[in-house]
Order: sequence, then C-alpha cells, then structure tokens
Amino acid sequence: MPALDPGTRAPHYVIVGNSIAGIEAAITIRNRDSAAKITVISYEHAHPFARVSLMYLFCGQLSLKDTQFYPEDLYDRMRFNRISDRVTTVDAAAGTLTLQSGTVVSWDKLLLAVGSSARRMPWPGAYEESAEAPSKFMHHFVTLPDFRALDAAAKPGMSVAVIGGGLIGVEAAEVLHLRGLKTHFLVREPWYFPVALDQAEAEVVAEHVRHHGLDCRTDTPIDGFERRGGRVVLKGREELVVDLVVGAIGVVPATSFLAGSGIDVNPQSGGIETKANLESTTAPGVFAAGDCAQVTWPDGARRPEQIWYTSRDQGRAAGAAMLGDDVNYRRGTWYNSAKFFDVEYTTAGYIPFARPKHGAGGTADGDGWQTWYQQVPGAAVTQRIVCRHGVVKGFNGLGSRWNHQVWMRWIHERRPLEWVLAHMNEARFDEEFTKPFAVLPSATLTPGA
Repeated sequence: MPALDPGTRAPHYVIVGNSIAGIEAAITIRNRDSAAKITVISYEHAHPFARVSLMYLFCGQLSLKDTQFYPEDLYDRMRFNRISDRVTTVDAAAGTLTLQSGTVVSWDKLLLAVGSSARRMPWPGAYEESAEAPSKFMHHFVTLPDFRALDAAAKPGMSVAVIGGGLIGVEAAEVLHLRGLKTHFLVREPWYFPVALDQAEAEVVAEHVRHHGLDCRTDTPIDGFERRGGRVVLKGREELVVDLVVGAIGVVPATSFLAGSGIDVNPQSGGIETKANLESTTAPGVFAAGDCAQVTWPDGARRPEQIWYTSRDQGRAAGAAMLGDDVNYRRGTWYNSAKFFDVEYTTAGYIPFARPKHGAGGTADGDGWQTWYQQVPGAAVTQRIVCRHGVVKGFNGLGSRWNHQVWMRWIHERRPLEWVLAHMNEARFDEEFTKPFAVLPSATLTPGA
C-alpha cells in the first residue's frame, strides 16, 4: 500500500462491490470524512439492490428499481465516484487494481465486498454448449445475470430440475412452478435443509411443497448427466429427463480474481482471511466484508457469514476500521427469517446443525442439552426450543411470524424454558392474524439438541 501523507491530499478509499456491505462501508466513511475521495466499483447493477428479492422480480411482483434499498441519488448526495466495471486483478503491494476495460485504479485503503456466486455443478460439460444442445440448460439463481438468463430460458410447459436443498433452491423451485414449469425439487440429504431444520420440521416443509404440486424428493443424489435430443438426462437412482437444470448447491465467495494479488484467500472456503478488524491478514490497507470475508464465528470456527444482516454489520465495521478505529468485529446472537412458499420461518440463537448422515442431532445427548418441540395438528406450524440445563439457547418457528428481537432478549436474559413457554405470546409478530400460542398435549421434551 502506498504511503499516505494526510497533509497533502485527501485519502482515496476504493470499495469493490455496491451491495449492502460495500455501501454501508462507504456511507460510514463519508459520514465521518467529508473530504475523502470514495470510489465504488460495481458491475452487476448501477444501484445497490437486494439479491434476496430476485424471486419477486422473476414473478413480476417487483421491478428492479423496487429492490434498490437506497434512493438513486445516493451516489450524488454522498459524493461517491461510481465506476461500472469488473475488477480483473489486484496488486496489493502496489496499491492498484485493474479493470476489465484496462483502467488502473490506485487506492490508499481498499475494501473488497464482492459477495458470492453460485457454486458450480461438478459434472464435466455442464456449462458447455454443443451442436447437440446449442442452448444453455444449466442455470443458477444467485446474481442478477443468473436471474436474467433463467428468466429468458424458463418457459411455461417446460420441465426443470432444481438441485439443492437450501433457501435458494426452494425459492427457485417456487417461482419456476408459479411460471408453469413442471418442477422437480431434488435434495441430496435425507431431509430438506438440515443445516437449519431437524427431520420433523423438514418433513413439514417437504409435505407443504408437495401440496403445492411440486415433485419434492429427498435422499436423491445426482451422479451426472447426459444431453439427449436437446434435453438433459439426470442420472441417479433413476433417470430424470428435463429441459432445464438449476444448480442450488450453495454459494462461494467471488474471489477467484485475487489469485496472485498478495491477499490471502482460504483454500477451502474461498473467503478472504481477515484479522479481528476485517483487515487482510497479508495485505495492510486491504479490508473485506460481507459474503467474501473469512471471519471468526462464536464457536471459534473460521468461515464466511453469508447472510444479509451480517454483511450490513461487517460493512459498517470495515468502514470504521478503514478510518482508523480500533474495531473488533464479532457477530451477535444469530437470527434469520425466510419463507418456504407461504410457510413463515423464524430462527434465533443457537440451533445446532443437524447431522442426517449420522442419524443424530448437532450435539450429543446428555450434558444438559434438551429440545422442546411441538407441531399444530393438521397445519404446517411448529415450534422448537433448544435449551441447556433448563435455560433457553435457541428458537425455530415454522408457520407463524415471530419477533426475533423478543426471542433474542430472552436468550440474553437466560430465561428458563418454563418461563419462555408461559410468555411465548409476547413474541408473536402478527397477533391479529395468528392464533395464540398454547402448549399442546403432544409437545415433547427430549435429551440432546
């Protein structure tokens, strides 16, 4: 990084990526340094928009402008210099980066907030066009270019296989089904979404998806494919012939362009290795935030946090660190919300990953861990509460809207399970639209989590 003499000129902050992490960092810097030169480089879209809203674009419920989370005059008001281009290489030692257009940009402090891209499907030839199949059949549903390609290809009456049992997969399956495609939703694991749901919850979701008319299959690994007569044949326990495939087997940090940059990238996750203040471990003056940053989790593990609100928080923290603050980024209590078709999902606190391959939950039985669970008969409504030594540690709720802030407060207050069950109605989000919470005779309390 080149030396900066504060007495001669204003510092130049360059931010690569204009989604929530990058923009929040830029705003943090501008709010405290009116003289700084701030350049934001992005190629996906000129304005910050929410990728999590792509499904609503596909359904025609929102326009792209509707998904922009700041007004379009933000750049002018905040005096950000906008560059619409893709970064191809970075030279951390020289303090420069090169754009696809050939332009070289120098920086004093650099933030990489480049997000994620879809994990590519592993089959040879999956992304190649040929005389046999001249049109693209393999798609994803992560970026704006992904959306545009799938939007153009997906026609009513086609057959499509969505491969992957996470949130992106179920969103893609839902919108393709609504467009009129015969949709096969293929999940490799024994049950749907095991990193968030236990088997009972997952069966509730899978049945709800099937009720909407989708072919939802669990424990269905795909081993390969072949192209035949302009269609694609997926090979597993049985062959499945479709017109399109959507790969939804996860996302990876979009950091491949950093090879040879002097910026250390974790070889397993692809995340940029960072210190506690989100500065690169190998390149002083270079910071990372959002999906592409390798950070420390509460359990001590090092991996990216690929979720909207943690990207927001990391962007603000990185902006403060770039200004010279003593920053020690640590994520607070986990929370998230989503939908499986029209089934609401809210989670907060410690809900261990399920281990379907081993037939056990995320923690061993004993050691004080317990799980309280109930399902409302005849409805896709469940509640799961994880506790240890009687103190609540985490919540999962399906089929109802819950106020995660209330749940988090109870976790921080170390409320016992009996107290929480008696006060659950205080956490209902839509009191006028949902039935009051009640402990059912079928509720269970079992060892382990």
